[in-house]
Amino acid sequence: MNAMLSYTPNLPIWQKSIGILLILAGLYQLMLFNIFGIISIILAYMVLKSEGAEINLESKTYRKIIAVLGLKFGKWQPLNNPKYISVFNTTENVTLRIVTAETTNSQPIIHLNLFLEHNSKITIYKTADAKEAFDIASHIADALNIDFLDATKKGNFRWVDKDNYRTHGQILHID
Repeated sequence: MNAMLSYTPNLPIWQKSIGILLILAGLYQLMLFNIFGIISIILAYMVLKSEGAEINLESKTYRKIIAVLGLKFGKWQPLNNPKYISVFNTTENVTLRIVTAETTNSQPIIHLNLFLEHNSKITIYKTADAKEAFDIASHIADALNIDFLDATKKGNFRWVDKDNYRTHGQILHID
């Protein structure tokens, strides 16, 4: 695996299309010296931005990022004494609004949370695939020489045997 891990959620094609149309409309309006071009470009930014995180395992730094059309922005910060990484099962709510109608859908998602000193945490990755989550957590735990916690079952958090997972791909808990 890479020394650089990056997570930014993928935007749906319809959202990218609307964002690109807003950029084109904004540029056209600016060419006509119309002030509404700035508003269109600001709206495009809001539609196209996504938030995530990057971690550099070699230099032991991370950054929270804002990504727009593949461009990533964020300030690198040192990982201050990482303690452990947890694989945490939760649900994520997605709310859709159209004028007067609104619906909220919940979907299961797995977070990889990196815990630092003073119990501060950084969500560094999200996925729906449990195997992918455990593989990435194992890689990070090995690279940073930290433990990793299986927090996928509510109220039953258990430490994972890193060596066994690395060699056999099986989750064995340390009691």
